[in-house]
Amino acid sequence: MAMIKMTDLKDVFNGISSFMFDTTPISVSEGAITLDPEYELPVTVDTLSISQDDPTINHYKVHGLGTDWISSSEPGDANIEFTVPTNHTNVLTLAYGSDAVKSVTATVSNATGAVKTATGSYSGKSVTLANTKVSGCIALLNDEGTKLLIVNNVALYATPVYDNASTEPFAIKFSGTIESSSGASMYFLTKSE
Repeated sequence: MAMIKMTDLKDVFNGISSFMFDTTPISVSEGAITLDPEYELPVTVDTLSISQDDPTINHYKVHGLGTDWISSSEPGDANIEFTVPTNHTNVLTLAYGSDAVKSVTATVSNATGAVKTATGSYSGKSVTLANTKVSGCIALLNDEGTKLLIVNNVALYATPVYDNASTEPFAIKFSGTIESSSGASMYFLTKSE
């Protein structure tokens, strides 16, 4: 067999033009999948991270040998993290569940500051922070719109983030992992049309 050259192995997914999310993990039927994303999320640049920790290697030694008699391993944990800079009702509902988000009104009195006044009537939503699992799949479309990277069976949890209030908006950080299932965890797809 002839050596496979590195130029023959170039099949690269690079850049993201769209970050889509579906709350239903994809399933395979006769070698085909159907994806119908519910959200195109506005994910902050450089916050998306998909990785897996190094495996834990189990060494089994016997007397008289300096190397392992046999070894085994446990795969490392999968880690997913990204930040969505919005407090839109749909994102809050995705993050914390529909029961956690309520419509509210407010009347503010005697709140006139040196520069701006907060006095007045307001309407919006409230959210009860909860430890809600967000399950589904992530679909990333590359810069050229020719390749999809799908991460299936994700399990995510939300955290509010407002660290740099003078320069960055309020955001929701999603962190989580990939859970086991009967299907594949990742799909690398190229557009054929």
